[in-house]
Amino acid sequence: MVDKDRKKWDSRYLENLGGSDPSLILKDYLGLASCGNALDIACGNGRNSLFLAKKGFIVDAVDISTVATNHLAGIDPKINVICQDIDDWTIPQNRYQLIVNIRFLDRRLFPMIKDGLRPGGVLIFESFIDEKKDTYCLKQNELLRAFQSFHIVYYEEKKSENSDTFDQTASLVAIKTD
Repeated sequence: MVDKDRKKWDSRYLENLGGSDPSLILKDYLGLASCGNALDIACGNGRNSLFLAKKGFIVDAVDISTVATNHLAGIDPKINVICQDIDDWTIPQNRYQLIVNIRFLDRRLFPMIKDGLRPGGVLIFESFIDEKKDTYCLKQNELLRAFQSFHIVYYEEKKSENSDTFDQTASLVAIKTD
């Protein structure tokens, strides 16, 4: 399965590495997080990791694609690039002031995200909603329910603007309170 997923994402990044602008939700809410360690889950080409490093964060950037991670490796010494299948990866506990999860969904990570954030740490999460595609898409209000123990700063479900494949996007910004 790892080889199949890696080949799929390597092929996608060889065709189009993607844009360089950081996610809008990250730009809008970064100020909530104190500078320190950050985790960029499924970092892809590293657009969000590079933005965080420029803002002073020490970033763990994780992705399965060797094409994407090789592109990112060595660009900034504040970015620790981890080429790893996220299905087999564990988020270190109590390590991060900020966790960013944009356009990726692995429900298995929800408890690890909670444990990986330090008290007062910020979660910025954005993924697609599709009631018919269980594995890779959220259900309505699922993200909100998953992190209801956090202080929710921002939550919105809206029509997707940047996807021909998915109808809606769920966006969450939350602070770990305990």
